[in-house]
Amino acid sequence: MATVQILKDLGEQTGLKRTELRDFIKEQQDLDREERNRLREEQDKQREHDKVQQDKLDKFRLAQMEREKEKEQREREEQEKQRESEEKLREYQKEKDEKDREFEIEREEV
Repeated sequence: MATVQILKDLGEQTGLKRTELRDFIKEQQDLDREERNRLREEQDKQREHDKVQQDKLDKFRLAQMEREKEKEQREREEQEKQRESEEKLREYQKEKDEKDREFEIEREEV
């Protein structure tokens, strides 16, 4: 961004005077302003794009964590069912063994 003095000197070096010099300075200032606005808009767009991408990434990570928690919960439930099943099997086997012993005792007594 050129200062007014730099623009004036530049215009004078190219031979501009009075209204032409004033118009040159104004035109250069307008161009500088437009360039700053364009850069600002680009930065705003980039920030918005980055924010959208970060939001998508955050949502993906959150969903991934939720899926992992659900998977862990299912695994815990499955392990609990397996333990319960094994316990029932042991109880059944124990009852069967007791009945078999009782039957053997009764058979020996007869």
